[in-house]
Amino acid sequence: MQETRTYLIRPEDGPEWIPIHARDLARVLTPDGWEASLVDGWGDHRIRVRDADVSFSAEDVGWQVSIEGDLPANVADDLVDVITRQITAHAGLSAVWVLLSK
Repeated sequence: MQETRTYLIRPEDGPEWIPIHARDLARVLTPDGWEASLVDGWGDHRIRVRDADVSFSAEDVGWQVSIEGDLPANVADDLVDVITRQITAHAGLSAVWVLLSK
């Protein structure tokens, strides 16, 4: 059975939007140091990491990240942590992630 974990990357304080221009999505949302490739599918940005598809969707409250496939929970958390740090560095706005569903 294929597992899906869903996260939200949001500003640490306040309701501010975390802006990422479309031309920067691949650079900001593809995790440094991980083997990841762009794949087609739904969302604003989608990559394949190991045996899982990772999709990103811009929402009013932040970036929703859905990981579908066989990726251990601790590895998925590490992946989202790396991407959260990249978003923080890009936007100059402190961000945190929360697990929405597992």
